[in-house]
Amino acid sequence: MNKREFTLKYVFENAGKLEEYFELDSPEEEHFGVNWKSVGVWVPWGTEDDFIDWETINDKYLDDGKLRMEIHVKIRKMVRKELRSFGEEMKQFSDVILKVEDQKFYVSKLYLSSHSPYFATLFLGNFLESEKSEFELKDVNPQDFQYYLEVLYGENGIDDQTVLGILSVAVMLDTGLSVKKCEEYLVKESYMGLKEKLELAGDYRLEELKMNVKEFTLKYVFKDVGTLEDLQNLFSPEEKHFGVNWKIKLQKRNENLGVWLYAAITKNQKISTDIKMKIISKNKEKTHSRSRSKIYEKRESGWDVWGCSKFIEWKTLNDEYLNDGKLEVEVLVKITKMVQEESRSFGEEMKQFSDVILKVEDQKFFVSKLYLSSHSPYFATLLLGEFQESEKSEFELKDVDSQDFQYYLEVLYGENGIDDQTVLGILSVADMFDTPLFVKKCEEYLVKESKLALKQKLELAGNYRLDKLKKMCLDQIKSRADIRSIAPEDPRELGIEILAELFKKSLDYN
Repeated sequence: MNKREFTLKYVFENAGKLEEYFELDSPEEEHFGVNWKSVGVWVPWGTEDDFIDWETINDKYLDDGKLRMEIHVKIRKMVRKELRSFGEEMKQFSDVILKVEDQKFYVSKLYLSSHSPYFATLFLGNFLESEKSEFELKDVNPQDFQYYLEVLYGENGIDDQTVLGILSVAVMLDTGLSVKKCEEYLVKESYMGLKEKLELAGDYRLEELKMNVKEFTLKYVFKDVGTLEDLQNLFSPEEKHFGVNWKIKLQKRNENLGVWLYAAITKNQKISTDIKMKIISKNKEKTHSRSRSKIYEKRESGWDVWGCSKFIEWKTLNDEYLNDGKLEVEVLVKITKMVQEESRSFGEEMKQFSDVILKVEDQKFFVSKLYLSSHSPYFATLLLGEFQESEKSEFELKDVDSQDFQYYLEVLYGENGIDDQTVLGILSVADMFDTPLFVKKCEEYLVKESKLALKQKLELAGNYRLDKLKKMCLDQIKSRADIRSIAPEDPRELGIEILAELFKKSLDYN
């Protein structure tokens, strides 16, 4: 389903008192990344289109001076500048043409097949049609297909104007990773209204989007708290939120009350949380609380836990908070990030989606020549160059760490794999193999999300010529003490340009 339509509804007050050519405007509403409003009412009404005459308005439509208006908008087409071309100029990086209406897209069979069982069957199936060099796709909008391919090929092309089209194509063509990316965008970044999001969640079975306000509160009244022995535990019943079981534990410990929050992480994921634990006094007039951020992960015991062993002194608890031995406890949990640690395999099981093997140290990676070449001039020369070596089926890459190359390929193939543990390795490989889109992605991560120290970020900016990161770091340096804190033992690590900027700043602080 691909519904780009909405209705503006508004009741204009005092419409009957309007003088000629005066206007009343409805409040603005955002739909599909664009602000809209009803501009009316004015007199004479719609003179160009003869919408309705003022006498009829007064007689039949005004209710105590109020006029109810609805404007239904159905968007037939939305076009923005293309982020990546799939036209004939991409022919050298393609081995198949996809025709959508009157538009032809030049793409790689193996790369599309590695993302989509639909394309794997169409291109690699054991039947005669799979040998064709051109296929026509029915019931697909070419503009939406353009946006879909941009995202599939690594561009950051999802926004409120494109997400619906990308999502509809990704679902139709069974492209799970792209559906996931659309859902992540809708959860974390989209300014669409709640109603629109819920409709999309229902239409496309986006379970995380259905619960995009990722917070919940565990509430429980513990009994017989006053009779607890030292190191004795009390647990609340388990509750399930966002696919995870949670419970609260109380424990008396050395004349203090300890409070803990447990989470049973069963999948290979990490859940970043902001937690606020609170107990409520017996007269309901005050509370006592502690807050902290915690990343919950899968543990061998089955439960990950955070808590405070000295949450409150036992005497204060008895005097002010226990009510006939009962204690009211609330734990507010706000989930700030849920990361599924999915790594993509490039082992032998991916052989059917590959046409070349890259050997790094002792590890072999099965990949697509055309897809790598479309992102990297280095690989285009190595794999598609007009010399004899390009015809080989296996190449060895020197001076590369195999784990860093794995991370690099994961990002190249569409995974959201950049974090503070992987960014340096991905950046070094992307720079070595001339993959500018992913150097840019690493820089965006370092600017917007990374918690790495300023000194380390500035060194990366110098080493890899990351101008946005360099500017951000330099803007954070406000004193000579700041300069000293980021100065490396070997100043050459920062590069001449950054050293010059720091020298200028040091003069300003004299």
